[in-house]
Amino acid sequence: MATAQRLLIGSILMATVIGSPLAASGPLSTTAGSERQAIEGDQAARADLLSVLGDVSALATKTRLNADYVPGILSILYGDELIALGARTVWEALELVPGVQIDRNNNGGLRVAIRGFQHSNGNVKLLLNSVAMNNAFGGYSNILYIPIEQVERIEVIRGPGSAVHGEFAFAGVINVITRQNENRVYVEAGSGEAYGTGAVLSARSPDGDWRLNLNASGWDRQGTEITAGPDRLYVLGQSELSQAPGRINNAENHRLAVFALDYKKLSVLAQYSRNQGGTFFGPLNVLPEPNTGANASQAEQSLVQVRQAFDPLPTLSAEFKLSWSEFIGNWAVDILPSGVAFPLGSQNVYPDGVFLEDYVRITRQEAELDFDWRGWSGHRWQLSLSASEARIDDAWWAFNGDAETLEPLPIVRRYSGDQNFMKEGARRSTYSIAVQDQFQLLEPLALTAGLRYDSYSDAGDNLSPRLAAVWTLSDEHLIKAQYAEAFFPPTLYQLYGNARSGVRSTFSLDPETVSTTELGYIFRRGAAVARATLYHSRVRDLIVLANDRYDNRGRVRLQGVETEWEQRLSATWKLTANLSYSDTQDEEAGAPLTGAADWLGNLGLFYRPRSDILLSGHWRYVGDRHRSADDPRRDRLPGYQDVSLTLSWFDVGTPGLTLRAGVDNLLGQQIKSPAAAYTYMDDYPRLEERLWWVQFSYHWR
Repeated sequence: MATAQRLLIGSILMATVIGSPLAASGPLSTTAGSERQAIEGDQAARADLLSVLGDVSALATKTRLNADYVPGILSILYGDELIALGARTVWEALELVPGVQIDRNNNGGLRVAIRGFQHSNGNVKLLLNSVAMNNAFGGYSNILYIPIEQVERIEVIRGPGSAVHGEFAFAGVINVITRQNENRVYVEAGSGEAYGTGAVLSARSPDGDWRLNLNASGWDRQGTEITAGPDRLYVLGQSELSQAPGRINNAENHRLAVFALDYKKLSVLAQYSRNQGGTFFGPLNVLPEPNTGANASQAEQSLVQVRQAFDPLPTLSAEFKLSWSEFIGNWAVDILPSGVAFPLGSQNVYPDGVFLEDYVRITRQEAELDFDWRGWSGHRWQLSLSASEARIDDAWWAFNGDAETLEPLPIVRRYSGDQNFMKEGARRSTYSIAVQDQFQLLEPLALTAGLRYDSYSDAGDNLSPRLAAVWTLSDEHLIKAQYAEAFFPPTLYQLYGNARSGVRSTFSLDPETVSTTELGYIFRRGAAVARATLYHSRVRDLIVLANDRYDNRGRVRLQGVETEWEQRLSATWKLTANLSYSDTQDEEAGAPLTGAADWLGNLGLFYRPRSDILLSGHWRYVGDRHRSADDPRRDRLPGYQDVSLTLSWFDVGTPGLTLRAGVDNLLGQQIKSPAAAYTYMDDYPRLEERLWWVQFSYHWR
């Protein structure tokens, strides 16, 4: 294949493959039929105290600590509170975290930005039940589509986490914990022909030696009425061939299954998730011809992990883990409508449009051994050793054109070998060692020092240090400080994708790196808690797509402040709020990061007029988003305000039966995600109408 044609096909595959979709303590707690429902007076204060004591996480250090005392900045969102606020998926819940911004790209894929820095999902470590789910192919995961009814809590680290979690823990770490030790079923329906159902089932032996948990859920959405404005063909002067303005196909569905069996110190975990999506705005930012259904993309993830814990000494504990995972991605997309030339502007007119399909299957095996030693007074040492291998087991692509000449064909032809979009059989081996010491320097001052070393067979070596301090000034005042570094290794697609595979030996691709300094203050008195965080980050060796290939280029500076406030106003009222400001700078372009919003905010209000009724309101504010330096649209993309209301009615007719109903986008605002320059000049509309939903759930012991 000629070099220019190789680069052209490679850039299209990059667009389709990489762009494809894939709080606080409990308020007036919402668990139906539970002991928390009739909270009054002193009972409310005691409930708040118990919630604080229950804010325990091992995400930041692999040791269980209260969230306020862990190194770095950690937020914990609880499933019951998220349901009460009307959040229905993990990605909707994440918007409640200070500094977190979520948008969609042209293919409908979710783009997570923490503190203004966005790199699809690859720069955020995504875990399901504390097991990494980022795939080696593109770095993303589809766990963000999990319904909140399946979620016990979500733990979020804002800032670097590589000293503990290694690769991808660059801008942050997100851990989704599914519900356990309970039984519930639910059904729901909503606008856009949306339907969902799921169940959580558990069992345990009377002596507690074994425990079984099952989670299963699925939801389907045919899509809401969203109209795309003029597309890229208008920019190229070919508006007569465009399908725009026209309705987009934003259909989606998701499936989840989790099996967990614990027997004494042996655990077996199996997880499966699948997400499918429609064509949305098209992989080339050209609106596809009218179509319906989640027919364009599919991403499947499967994982099995076996863990064995043991205690060789009274002061030494250990755990051995074996994991196997598989990622399957399949994209079948009409990238251009009938009558359009391909490449755009050429003489190769495709009378039936241009169709492109690609497929990849990657497996990964990992072994990990962790040690925890407390034999030295005042210190807690941890050592982690791991080895893994990821390999491309299968990859191919299909096209209704000739890969050499790009002339149209009457049939769809499959390509592999030298004409493949991936280097077939590519492998990556990784060896890692991490050490950490948590020690009490003074009675009120705790320090954590950590260092992780990762060695890649194809992406070099990396060191990730961390030094953090937590200083307890008094029962009401706490100060936290941390310096940490992290890295984002190039994915297998970035290293072995079509545009690189033939010329990879002529240049290298290094991991992105970031160094971050954070200073936090926490004030807690009675039923009120306030938090403030200052941060400053430097990002180096950005991996960018330029001239149809990935290269390291440029630096970015991130700095800002995040504030949080939670207050129980009375036995029946509770308020939560946060506001964050981020100042981003692309030092090469001399401008703020494209798509970043300076201001983000949330306000939640809970009202419980009686024990079986809970009303909540949520206000989400997203400020104006920045454009790229070369964008002819000089004005920023306007921000928006998303207001939602939710009613929860417990024990409806029988104990354990709950009715919930809500409305999103109460103000009927047009909510958009930013589109790149010279594509959709009116950006990507995400929502243009109010959304209604209703849900019935039943809980039993």
